[in-house]
Amino acid sequence: MNYEAIYYLKDIDRLNDAELSQLLSLFKKENDILLFAILEENLKYESEETSRYLCSLKYYMGDDWIFPHLKPSFLEFKKILWYRTDTTKFIQKVVSLDHLFRSVVLENGDSIENAKYVFYVIETIDSKVLCIAAKSIEDFNTCILPKITKFDQSLPILNQL
Repeated sequence: MNYEAIYYLKDIDRLNDAELSQLLSLFKKENDILLFAILEENLKYESEETSRYLCSLKYYMGDDWIFPHLKPSFLEFKKILWYRTDTTKFIQKVVSLDHLFRSVVLENGDSIENAKYVFYVIETIDSKVLCIAAKSIEDFNTCILPKITKFDQSLPILNQL
């Protein structure tokens, strides 16, 4: 995927899981879906019930790497399960299970490579940062940025770390 920009929302660890799930929901338009990723092999560490549930929500399974940084060599032959999250409550549950999540927003039915937004969380010395790779700077500035500002004016949005 070609990204026009990467934005960084600092200090997201001050948001609770409900607020973070609401923030992620701001990126979805009417026909968009929010997918989260888990390595297929990590499903064995989940309860059987959770593993079955996540697999039932499968949107795509593959080894495509869509993140802006290079794919780590230890992930070279690993499959990634991308699963749907349809409600803010379920997004909240997923975020509470994995605070260093990876997710995407794309149009329902589209391929992972065409994601409009790619999210991943990193930890810095003093906080957690939500990294947002945007396919369109214009869409981010006209549609998303005003929503984020209305949601929480104090969230620092940076173009670089």
